Amino acid sequence: MSRLADYFVIVGYDSDKEKTASTVCGQPTCGKIVQRFPEKDWSDTPFIEGIEWFCQPLGWNLSYEKQEPKFFVAVLTDIDANKHYCACLSFHETLAITQTQRSVDDEDETIGSSRLLASEPAAEASALVAAPITHHSIMYAPKCLVLISRLDCAETFKNCLGTIYTVYIENLAYGMETLIGNILGCIQVPPAGGPQVRFSIGAGDKQSLQPPQSSSLPTTGSGVHFLFKQLGIKNVLILLCAVMTENKILFLSKCYWHLTESCKALVALMYPFRYTHVYIPILPAPLTEVLSTPTPFIMGIHSSLQAEITDLLDVIIVDLDGGLVTIPESLTPPVPILPSPLWEQTQELLSMILYPNLAQADLAFPTQERPSALSKTDVQIDKELRAIFMRLFAQLLQGYRSCLTIIRIHPKPVITFHKAGFLGARDLIESEFLCRVLDSMFFTTFVNERGPPWRASDAWDELYSSMNELLKTEAKNRNLILTHIQELGRTLHENEGTLAHTSYAQKVLRPPEGAFQRIHQPAFPRISPEKVELIIQEGIRKNGLTQRFNITRHHHRIIPMGPRLPEALDVRPNVQNSARRLEVLRTCVSYIFESRIADARKLLPAVNRTLMDRDARLILCRELFGYVHGNKAVLDHQQFELVVRFMKRALHNSSGVDQYTVAAALLPMSTIFCRKLSTGVVQFAYTEIQDHAIWKNLQFWESTFYQDVQGQIKALYLLHRRQNEHQKEANCVLDEVPLEEPTALEITAEQLRKSPTIEEEKKTELAKSEESTLYSQAIHFANRMVSLLIPLNVNEPAANKPKPAFRIDENHSVSNRSVLHSIDRSTKTHANKYPDYSIMGSHSLSEHSDEGFEENDALEIGVTVGKTISRFIDCVCTEGGVTSEHIRNLHDMVPGVVHMHIESLEPVYLEAKRRPNVQKPKIQTPCLLPGEELVTDHLRCFLMPDGREDDTQCLIPAEGALFLTNYRVVFKGSPCDPYFCEQVIIRAFPIASLLKEKKISVLYLAHLDQTLPEGLQLRSSSFQLLKVAFDPEVTPEQIETFRKILSKARHPFDEFEYFAFQSYGTMLQGVAPLKTKEKYSTLKGFAKKTLLRTAKKAGFKQKQQTKRKLVSDYEYGRSDADALETQSIDDELEDGDEFETQNNAMPRLLTAKDIERMRERSYVLDWKRLGFDAESQHGFRISNVNTSYATCRSYPAIIVAPAQCSDAAIMHLGRCFKGQRIPLPTWRHSNGALLIRGAQPNSKSVIGMLKNTTGGNTNAHHDVTHYPEQDKYFLALINTMPKLTPMALNQYSGLNLSMGSLLGHSSADERQPLTPDLSRKHKNNLDLSDGSKSSQGAGKAGTMKGNAAHNARKMRLYALGEKSQAKSNMSVDFCADFIPVDYPDIRQSRPAFKKLIRACMPSHNTNEADGQSFAKMVEQSDWLQQISSLMQLSGAVVDLIDMQESSVMLSLEDGSDVTAQLSSIAQLCLDPYYRSLDGFRVLVEKEWLAFGHRFAHRSNLKPSHANTNIAFAPTFLQFLDVVHQLQRQFPMAFEFNDFYLRFLAYHAVSCRFRTFLFDCEFERSDSGISAMEDKRGSLNAKHMFGAGSDDEGNVYPMDMRSPRTPAPLNRIGHSIFDYIERQHNKTPIFYNFLYSGDKDTILRPQNSVAALDLWSYYTNEELAQGPPYDMEVTTVDDEIDLAELKGKRMVISAGYDNLEKCNPNAYVCLLSEVKQAETERGKLPQKWLQMWNSLEVPRVEPIATHNSSLGDIYVQAHQHKRSTLEIIMKSRLAGYQDKYFHPHRFEKHPYTTPTNCNHCTKLLWGPVCYRCMDCGNSYHEKCTELSMKNCTKYKAIDGAVGPPNVNMSQGDTASIASSAATTARTSSHHFYNQFSSNVAENRTHEGHLYKRGALLKGWKQRWFVLDSIKHQLRYYDTSEDTAPKGIIELAEVQSVTAAQAAPIGARGVDDKGFFDLKTSKRTYNFYAVNANLAQEWIEKLQACLQ
Repeated sequence: MSRLADYFVIVGYDSDKEKTASTVCGQPTCGKIVQRFPEKDWSDTPFIEGIEWFCQPLGWNLSYEKQEPKFFVAVLTDIDANKHYCACLSFHETLAITQTQRSVDDEDETIGSSRLLASEPAAEASALVAAPITHHSIMYAPKCLVLISRLDCAETFKNCLGTIYTVYIENLAYGMETLIGNILGCIQVPPAGGPQVRFSIGAGDKQSLQPPQSSSLPTTGSGVHFLFKQLGIKNVLILLCAVMTENKILFLSKCYWHLTESCKALVALMYPFRYTHVYIPILPAPLTEVLSTPTPFIMGIHSSLQAEITDLLDVIIVDLDGGLVTIPESLTPPVPILPSPLWEQTQELLSMILYPNLAQADLAFPTQERPSALSKTDVQIDKELRAIFMRLFAQLLQGYRSCLTIIRIHPKPVITFHKAGFLGARDLIESEFLCRVLDSMFFTTFVNERGPPWRASDAWDELYSSMNELLKTEAKNRNLILTHIQELGRTLHENEGTLAHTSYAQKVLRPPEGAFQRIHQPAFPRISPEKVELIIQEGIRKNGLTQRFNITRHHHRIIPMGPRLPEALDVRPNVQNSARRLEVLRTCVSYIFESRIADARKLLPAVNRTLMDRDARLILCRELFGYVHGNKAVLDHQQFELVVRFMKRALHNSSGVDQYTVAAALLPMSTIFCRKLSTGVVQFAYTEIQDHAIWKNLQFWESTFYQDVQGQIKALYLLHRRQNEHQKEANCVLDEVPLEEPTALEITAEQLRKSPTIEEEKKTELAKSEESTLYSQAIHFANRMVSLLIPLNVNEPAANKPKPAFRIDENHSVSNRSVLHSIDRSTKTHANKYPDYSIMGSHSLSEHSDEGFEENDALEIGVTVGKTISRFIDCVCTEGGVTSEHIRNLHDMVPGVVHMHIESLEPVYLEAKRRPNVQKPKIQTPCLLPGEELVTDHLRCFLMPDGREDDTQCLIPAEGALFLTNYRVVFKGSPCDPYFCEQVIIRAFPIASLLKEKKISVLYLAHLDQTLPEGLQLRSSSFQLLKVAFDPEVTPEQIETFRKILSKARHPFDEFEYFAFQSYGTMLQGVAPLKTKEKYSTLKGFAKKTLLRTAKKAGFKQKQQTKRKLVSDYEYGRSDADALETQSIDDELEDGDEFETQNNAMPRLLTAKDIERMRERSYVLDWKRLGFDAESQHGFRISNVNTSYATCRSYPAIIVAPAQCSDAAIMHLGRCFKGQRIPLPTWRHSNGALLIRGAQPNSKSVIGMLKNTTGGNTNAHHDVTHYPEQDKYFLALINTMPKLTPMALNQYSGLNLSMGSLLGHSSADERQPLTPDLSRKHKNNLDLSDGSKSSQGAGKAGTMKGNAAHNARKMRLYALGEKSQAKSNMSVDFCADFIPVDYPDIRQSRPAFKKLIRACMPSHNTNEADGQSFAKMVEQSDWLQQISSLMQLSGAVVDLIDMQESSVMLSLEDGSDVTAQLSSIAQLCLDPYYRSLDGFRVLVEKEWLAFGHRFAHRSNLKPSHANTNIAFAPTFLQFLDVVHQLQRQFPMAFEFNDFYLRFLAYHAVSCRFRTFLFDCEFERSDSGISAMEDKRGSLNAKHMFGAGSDDEGNVYPMDMRSPRTPAPLNRIGHSIFDYIERQHNKTPIFYNFLYSGDKDTILRPQNSVAALDLWSYYTNEELAQGPPYDMEVTTVDDEIDLAELKGKRMVISAGYDNLEKCNPNAYVCLLSEVKQAETERGKLPQKWLQMWNSLEVPRVEPIATHNSSLGDIYVQAHQHKRSTLEIIMKSRLAGYQDKYFHPHRFEKHPYTTPTNCNHCTKLLWGPVCYRCMDCGNSYHEKCTELSMKNCTKYKAIDGAVGPPNVNMSQGDTASIASSAATTARTSSHHFYNQFSSNVAENRTHEGHLYKRGALLKGWKQRWFVLDSIKHQLRYYDTSEDTAPKGIIELAEVQSVTAAQAAPIGARGVDDKGFFDLKTSKRTYNFYAVNANLAQEWIEKLQACLQ
């Protein structure tokens, strides 16, 4: 029995303390307790202070009007966590304010209070003070009547307080003292299960109170239903998840009753859990600072206080009135949700209850609902909702009783929970929600309350025990789900006793309406305390005499076990774990213990795969334990190694929480299995498995300890049971299960049931036995922890140990050698799930560590382990009730055990170290080149698979060592596969070709079953990848040293530190070079560099220097914006180096002899061969104007110039072109056509005579002053070209190859074949007209007609230039034409190369199922497309020069990259001389070396690039790839073979030869190389190396970088072409035996992607000897011994052997036979070349297939001609289409009716064709690429009309259509123009807005157009643009809201002009000029969204 109420309190307004009252959080506390009853505290319930705050949660405020009485219930919690319910009835009394003298401070106070009152809610705002209080004002002060009780009887409290208020307000004849005394002393409420109480408080009332049937079941009324109505299903579920995971919840509402009911409902949903954190449903305003508490809570505040709590970053705010749940984005960790099936099932069940008609809402004929089903009350729905959540937790906790662990029974039961075992058995280890629930305080309370097996049960216990059966029946019949929920709801409804309560007719006094507004209402009377006390005492006396109520008590019983989880070693067969696999596992274990080691090793791979499964690991533990006999099992070495290997494998596949109890099962065996190392030295298994993370998890040790203790306790009571079996009682629990051994819970239930009958002495004896069991187990586990936590190498000196690991690897393991030094880190592996169980927490092990190094001595380790074990002992012994004396003994024992163990480990460590576990292979030193030497010690490692082991799967992984020389990185080793271990594996690449070095970790070796922590991945531009995992013996210091030396060797300080000069260098012997000052080494130098860069970009000229220079300064003109767009950022950085001219060095004056030697260079001789010298009288001369490199630094010293131009004029031309690279003739056709190469001009008008300057040009302000000397130069060039003559028909009858025929006789069927992926691309690389953005004004139609008039004329000069230069019409006066082209520059080739590298060397196994096959990745790289584009452009040059007899000028970018590619390829196709070995050398030396291709920059070899991120540019590699494609298509046209090209590609980046080390000829001259080459004839075979003239000592000029003088006779490195020539003389390794030597053949290759193949250089490798390009260390150039080949069977492996060497062609074999025959006959063998040249080719009569071959040539030339036409026509129409056409927007569309294609007029077939979304045109898929680009829905700009010439309108297609198709297109185009020429796009709203960028976050002004028809928001650069820069689909928009101001870099910014547009992909930030415009945009956008 308990009192209905403990205290009655009257709280009123304290006017005396109003001025002096303190404020809390700005709220005045002017309330005071007027009276309280009883005045003395109850002994069992002390009075709670601070009740006046909770009576008026918003503060004690006066008002002008009386407020209606209000009632609410606040909940307070005392220090013992007991809840006290404060029922408060608040009303207002009259308060007269008399006239007083107020000071200024008082008035300020009043004003302040009035401002405070203004923040009240709207319902009270009218009655509150809005101005300072005047004198003699009549005010109304609040007064509260409060009942304080421990019972939650809100309705009864409301009735009692209402009765008292009615008696007061109506002045009824009832004594207030009687009413209050009866409430406090006379009404006794029975506990749960008691009968209904009917009472009266003495005012003629009749009331009843029904206590609930169960004390554990919460009562909610209809609160849960109300919560769901306010928030919705998902919000309530998320809220429940947040509460269960201990988050902070804050409710907001204007109604206090809603706050109380919602908090109560949320807590009720947690049942069977109890909320044990802070719980304040109504928080007063003065206490809002409590919200910043770090502990979880559930609180509620009035909505008016929301503005004061904006800084809560970890509180979930629930707005009950608005139905909104706000979860902060910064909440960490985020709120997890229920596991997957339960989350969806719960939502479905809640919908069934809340929306019963939802399933039938869409039915045409829904069934009629029964009236009973529709008449559910809110209370009934409330209980059914609660029933769903009870079922939810019953399902979530299924089997929890199987994981309860009993560690004590007497004197009281102590139960813990095995969390990891529960998660593992339920397979919910990944469920973050359940993990956090199990770690919460709620679950600890749940285990303590519901864990005991003998107690009173409630509804949830019954539901839990029967839940499995219910689910089984519901699975068969889904209709039973609702029935079971309703039954459980009725149970909950009956518990609250609502029916019995409503059956009694209550009578409660109630005041009449409006009674509170009476004017002359007297104040609330003062109550007599004495009378109240007398009534209370009288009531207590009467209640003591009366008979107690008959209470239905819940008797204790055995709690049902419920569903059982599978036992730890129960095997559950599945697909991965078949009976056969488990049998193999058992067989292997038996072989080990039967000493059949060989048989056991055969089964190792199968066992390793089997152990991936959880059940197999448990079977292994059981099998191993079956061979344990006694406390020690001594094995031999092989048995021990295999057993330890299995134990490691089992642990490796387990996580760090041991959810499957594998580590717990292996723990006892770790101290049993051992081997004998020597006499008296035994090594146990725990020394080999210490490095797993589970041993550092303190929670694992605790749970394992508790499991063992439970087993010991169970054994203890089973022993007593057997001893006392004859005295067993008849009703014993164990009689019910005679066939099974009782569980620990059943034994506990039996003991608790017997407890009242057991004698105290017996209880004491049992408790002592249990305590002794705990104590002994604690000793045992302390020894186990010492064994597993102290590393084996604890006694090793600190200097010999590696640095401690301060991080956790990906597999969460820690090195065995640093267990204790990183133990604080390793225990955080699962810190997110078990944050309070790390062994060392977050404290460092050493407080005196210096710079990360700790003292690793044994003493420190011992102390650390001792502290860890002591912490474990305190935890488990305190929980288990071990006596303090025993705990003290354990603490005293630990240090001695640790010390003894450390001493015993020393001999074990020494003996184990002497005995190697695995015999490691011997290190094989690689062969080295002359001059190559090792620079570091080798690092033992494993070569790992990298995804390209198709042919070498058995050879990799390989074990060996990594070597670093001064030239290469080499791995050499042998395969790990024992069947291939005798072979040698070599992978190597040059250091200079290193692209990326990446450190990797945690590499798993399957063959060793070992995980290596450190690794390295090296990627090379020579298409090689080294992915190695270092052996554990390699220390991290050695790895870091290797990386530092590698980085230093990759980017040396000087070019002469590369390998090409290290053995053939220019340095004096014994003299080190004087180092120059580093770049930016001083602040002054950095500032100068910055100024020069800025001046260059701004277009200022550099000031002329007065000092004498070798090279004149650049004069930079103003580059137009379009030209700057073609440069990449990297190029701008690279070009900055050109400023660093050495002004302080004096040049060496050139002599006539030097110039004479220069004129003997190979490219000068080639020009003479072509007729460029003056003697040939072709209008050219060979000029010496650049001998001092003053005209152009990057051009050769000797150049070709028109005879009409003087040297002075040429020098002045430099300012007109980028980098002073003047267009110069480089090759001349026999017909007189020239090939000219140069850089792009510096402005748009420099090609003045070629450009037509008429017509509108909006970019005229970009033009600069015209250069007349440039016009003269071009006139001179054109005058040397052949005159305009009609082109005669050539020898091919019926074939006219003139450009006129090109324009008129093309077939529509000859389109370029595309791969499937290319055909789907939006724009392919060959579509040269797309993407070019014309900035010119609109022209007239007559302009296009003029173009058409001269399109068919043959031009004397075609200038191929940048598309970024504004396209203009060409002047025909001088027969010149300008063709803008698109080409793959380095900005495109760099990413393509990177993707190609990743495709060829993926570094991991690619999954073809994901669509990332090798062929797909190669195609996506666009590499072959770029090769095709280069071949097409160069083919156009060939056609123009050869067939058109026109000259071609290449003026692309800076003239050194793409220009070199196109020029070289064109000359290779035109001139057969360049296809010979000597000619190809001349071509490379001329076009690439002499004309200054920046090899050092493009290959990232510049020393200044060491700290930059400039990517490798494969310009030269692309050229060699094109030559490879030509060689493949024309195998008889080249004297050199494919190996020659691969050799060049490899050594172009290797730095073994000096040839490709510098950027230009000037740098070679500067370093003295050019002078030596001129002097010695390039050191070739004709000039012996040691021979020289008399002045050999003056060969080397002074080095321009440092004042060092090279010594005479010192070598300067090899030239790669000299090396090739020497090798060519020795062996035919570079020779193509199919070479025909035809002198008149012009190559016209196929350039389609389908005709190309991927170069084998990218994919082939030879693991037997490494790259075959360093022939001194391989056997590539060795002679073939035919005697060895004959009669032998050779096994040749692709990817391993050199196929060319092992399987030579017939020519090599025949030459070898001839040589062998001559040797056998005693003759001196001839050189192979002499023998080959002496052979006579037999004359063969031509076969009759001449016409067919001629036809092939015709077809080939015709197709090649069409490719040229494509480029010409596309370029001419590019600007026209950009100005006049808008592209189609195609979508797939199925046509159900016959429809014709708008392009080819044929019928559309197939299920899916394409239709334009704008104009509705229909096309085939193949016709979409050929369709007209002008979408007719959009009007033409400035009234322009369609193209007058149909052929020209189709210039951007791959072919010109037939006449029929042309007619169809023309009519269709004209038809659409009639109806849509004036149709503009729909513009709902438009204007300027500032938009913030996504990447750089910069604000830019854009023109925005809102289109409500297309549902788009488009933005443009300007309002005149037609092509949008971007489109925002309104379908993706989620919200449009005003935003906070942000700096936009402008003045006068309106802070209210910002707004955000949030889409599903990103959030767009906008700014309008003012707030009105912003609001207008927001409204327009929202209107479109609706």
